[in-house]
Amino acid sequence: MTAMGRGIGESTIVEALPDAVVVAGAVVTTLGDTAFVFVLLLAAYWVLPERVATEPRRTAATVIAIVTGTLAVLTLLKVGFGLPRPPAAATPAVAPDWLPTLFEPWFAETTADDGFGFPSGHATGGAVTYLGLAAALDRLGTARRRIAVGAIVAGAVAISRVVIEVHYVVDIVAGAALGTGLLVGGAVLARGRSDGANRSAAVAGWLTAVLHGSASGRRTLDPTRPFLAAAVAALLGVAVAIRAGDPGSVVDASAAVGTALGGAAGWRLCDGSEPPVWAPVGLAAAAVAGPLWVLSLAGVVPPIVGACLAFVAAAIILSAPRLSARVDHRRGASSSYSDSP
Repeated sequence: MTAMGRGIGESTIVEALPDAVVVAGAVVTTLGDTAFVFVLLLAAYWVLPERVATEPRRTAATVIAIVTGTLAVLTLLKVGFGLPRPPAAATPAVAPDWLPTLFEPWFAETTADDGFGFPSGHATGGAVTYLGLAAALDRLGTARRRIAVGAIVAGAVAISRVVIEVHYVVDIVAGAALGTGLLVGGAVLARGRSDGANRSAAVAGWLTAVLHGSASGRRTLDPTRPFLAAAVAALLGVAVAIRAGDPGSVVDASAAVGTALGGAAGWRLCDGSEPPVWAPVGLAAAAVAGPLWVLSLAGVVPPIVGACLAFVAAAIILSAPRLSARVDHRRGASSSYSDSP
């Protein structure tokens, strides 16, 4: 499949779009950026209460594990196919005159991209993230409405990639399909063998059923399995990237290996019943883990070092609920002791 063969004439339509639409596309595409997605999922993992989700820590950890595996699979496929982006992706779009100067660097960075183009990472990750969150919030509204909202957000992220001319339509269609498949497969892996009731669930509620099961015969999610599967996929990605001579993909895949293994290790310290993370503990964990994870992806350290940094960062993030619970318990015990006569 060549670059010419992937295009269906969308460039002619996109080039005629008003500047305001292109700027809006640049804003929306940020919702699929790797950093934004992981910050969003970290927040969900740490703060979601049980009134909006069943076993919020366990469910959010599962979505994080699946997204990590998605990054690994994307490295495999992008390097494996080796298909380029549209020619317009090589140069930033011209910022409209009305865009404040302060935002021009962001606009230039967002509307240009390098690396391979098939499938779209934003479309794939958007489908996993927003459909996954929609399914996870099983106590908030109806399944049909949640999945619809998740699909709209994921679809908007995918379309934005065509609007800013960094992907072809076929890239985002393939990415959306891949992301949905990875989400379902990862959720089934986390739950183990599904029961017969789930096979007959309605389409709108099926993702919720896969993540949470039915009231009878519910299986507890185990994020460890998708984390380990992600590590295997990432190791394959490292091998493929090394063989292809793609240093950037080696860095990404190595960080995914560390993230997956660190996530599995961190989760093993939790039991899934932890309350939301206490704010001071969360801030401290983010202050340590955030820079480590960013450094692992920056390409300024050897890939093996990057993998180790990502391991530590993910382990801190995933174990934070248990650490927070212990700190809160000690605070409570100390308070009770000081209040005693």
